[in-house]
Amino acid sequence: CSTASIRIFAQVWGTCLGLGLALAIAPTAGAFEPSDLDRLLRTGACPACRLQEADLAGRTLSRGSPVNGRIAPLDLSNADLRGARLRRADLGRADLRGADLTAADLGAAELRYADLRGARLHGTDLSGANLASARLDEVDLRRADLRRARLIHTRLAGARLNGADLSEALLVRTSFLDADLSGASLRRAFLSETDLRGARLDGADFSGANLLNADGLTQHQLDQACGDEATVLPEWLRIPACR
Repeated sequence: CSTASIRIFAQVWGTCLGLGLALAIAPTAGAFEPSDLDRLLRTGACPACRLQEADLAGRTLSRGSPVNGRIAPLDLSNADLRGARLRRADLGRADLRGADLTAADLGAAELRYADLRGARLHGTDLSGANLASARLDEVDLRRADLRRARLIHTRLAGARLNGADLSEALLVRTSFLDADLSGASLRRAFLSETDLRGARLDGADFSGANLLNADGLTQHQLDQACGDEATVLPEWLRIPACR
């Protein structure tokens, strides 16, 4: 080979080697970023952060500096929190709009007044969580675990709760307006002044549930659901027995 050929080969090899190293050390799209976690813990704000699989269980997260004499709410809008461990975390009044919380662990978490509009909560563990006055309008809660969760004045209008487990949940003045509860379990749930107007209840299990003071409930809706002898209903309504 000529000297010129060897020089060209070396340049091409060096370019390919450099590109390979750059790709090897470049962060994978959507991967966990330790710097994002540090930023969240320091400032209480980390919109669009990559925090999937992060362990924030039991954390009392910083809320940043006071704004106009008030503590700024925690900002995790559009954050990637897929599979994050947030059990017992204090997320009260947090901005979680558009956040991806798919399969995250939010068991017993404090979520009072949290804004979760547009969030993804498919398969998320929210068992025992406090969601009082939270906003979950049109949220994806398919197959979410909401056992024993507290949903008082909670907004779930248009939410997708297909196959969700709301067994023994406390549902007081909760809005399920036009929500999809197909195949959901509401066994032994307590529904008081809960708005069920337009809600889809196909295959929903209300065994042992108290629906005595539910609002907007119709016989047509109940004909698509099921319950048992322990289901409490207004005297003019009936529900088929679960098989």
